[in-house]
Amino acid sequence: MVSKEQRAKWKSSVTGLLADSFGRQAFIDFLERRKGETETINCIEFWEKCELHKEISDVKDLKDSAKKIHETYLDRLAEKEIPAKGESRKIDEKLEKEDLTIEILKHIFDDAQENICKFISDGGAYK
Repeated sequence: MVSKEQRAKWKSSVTGLLADSFGRQAFIDFLERRKGETETINCIEFWEKCELHKEISDVKDLKDSAKKIHETYLDRLAEKEIPAKGESRKIDEKLEKEDLTIEILKHIFDDAQENICKFISDGGAYK
């Protein structure tokens, strides 16, 4: 059963919906019942991968994770390409640098996540 507090968070923002594992899964289930929502589902998967990425504490593992996320979702030839713009497209350039700190690597997708939340918010499925 979904609590009033959960529903309020889901209604208040996409981030509130995506941050709740039950809400995220309910939204994915809803999208899967609708045809043509693959792009939005890919966006949600991207958001989730980024959150898991932030939990990594080793620099090498963070860099490997970031490269995999970039290749899967942000590269122009990505298997699950999502709508990305601006700095999100330059992440591969940032990953080539040798002096990346744990903090930089943990938050390398923050702008992209913000853009994805906006994309989902502006789409009809979330509303």
